[in-house]
Amino acid sequence: MHVLKNLKRKDIPAPGESLAPGPKGLVLPLGRLHEIVPGGLFHLGTAAGFALALAARRTGHVVWIQQELAALEGGAPYGPGGALFGLDASRLLLVQAKTAKDALWAMEEASRTSGIAAVIGELAGAGEAADLTATRRLNLAMEERGALGLLLRQQPLSGTSACATRWRVAAAPGRGDGLGGIGRTAFAVTLEKNRSGPCGDYLLEWNDDERCFAAHPVAVAAPAAIRPHRAA
Repeated sequence: MHVLKNLKRKDIPAPGESLAPGPKGLVLPLGRLHEIVPGGLFHLGTAAGFALALAARRTGHVVWIQQELAALEGGAPYGPGGALFGLDASRLLLVQAKTAKDALWAMEEASRTSGIAAVIGELAGAGEAADLTATRRLNLAMEERGALGLLLRQQPLSGTSACATRWRVAAAPGRGDGLGGIGRTAFAVTLEKNRSGPCGDYLLEWNDDERCFAAHPVAVAAPAAIRPHRAA
């Protein structure tokens, strides 16, 4: 289990550097496309929230481009809901595309537009249209202005892509506030693919007040040889 340092808004680096400074393996390079998939059928909303949290940390507008079928299957983003992650509704631009190819084209154009800091593209199903060739084109587009590209697939893709990282995201219970209130928003994430470092499992909790992520240890079973009850 890797430990992630608090990621605060003042730590946001310039385009072209890592978005999430921390230990090796928890770096999200800008000017690249990153893939996010839900950890299961009922975790699409969690995956969408994780994408929004990553995008909201950037300075500038965030464009959420959604395939029409994706909206029918998973619902459309609710602008005021971004306030939880420090994203004012005035910074969020929602675009609905007829087909997956239209959504990918819109992602390219948005990433080349001045003032756009992050682009989220949500595709229905596994988003087969975002194949190796299409994701290579998107990577090139993101590089031009150092935009953060997030490709949200509603289901995992069985093929390959040119995405720099792939994150599988599921809901996790957050720690309570000690007063019996609702716990903080938490994400159980698995970094399945990482071109610039190791992969691994992480538990990330969103701090509403500080607008940052924090990591907490996850219990992992010790090797059988060193467990006390196996000492004999």
